[in-house]
Amino acid sequence: MVETKELLADPAIVEKIVGGDKEAFALLVERYQKGLINFIYHMVGHYEEAVELTQDVFIKVYVNIATYDKNFKFSTWLYRIASNCTIDHLRRRDPMAASLDERDEDDNLCIEPASHDLGPHDLLEQKQLEKEIVKSISELSPLQRELIVLRHIHYRSYEEIAKITSLPIGTVKNRIFRARKQLMERLRDKR
Repeated sequence: MVETKELLADPAIVEKIVGGDKEAFALLVERYQKGLINFIYHMVGHYEEAVELTQDVFIKVYVNIATYDKNFKFSTWLYRIASNCTIDHLRRRDPMAASLDERDEDDNLCIEPASHDLGPHDLLEQKQLEKEIVKSISELSPLQRELIVLRHIHYRSYEEIAKITSLPIGTVKNRIFRARKQLMERLRDKR
């Protein structure tokens, strides 16, 4: 029966969990774990920390699953919990420790896929630009960083970002505009 469960929509899986089917929760974890780790990683800059925070998020989701409103997308509700958990975590720790510069050397933020037509010099320039972008994003406030990550790395719509962050859509658009402007100024200053 596991195969049929994997095809179920999120609200149906939630219904099964609320009804006592503990195995159904594993389907939600499997479906969303990678994306959440990626989202949180781009916010905190440390893979192990992102994995731990993702586990915390899933615990909160499990405990509060009965409060999920089926009129909304499950992923929006899930990312809202992840957002709140991550922002709280960033507020608790030292602001200097929240830098994305501390990534492992092997970690990459793939902002744009590298073209196979690029020569070694162009690839080096692209890598350097990517590092400058990551550094500039790390210098944004946690909320600005979250908005940029949701919009430009996870490609969320303004409407979904508004639901995740509990901000009015106009505020989301305005803050993303200001964060982009700040990023451009920082990148220009570094050139």
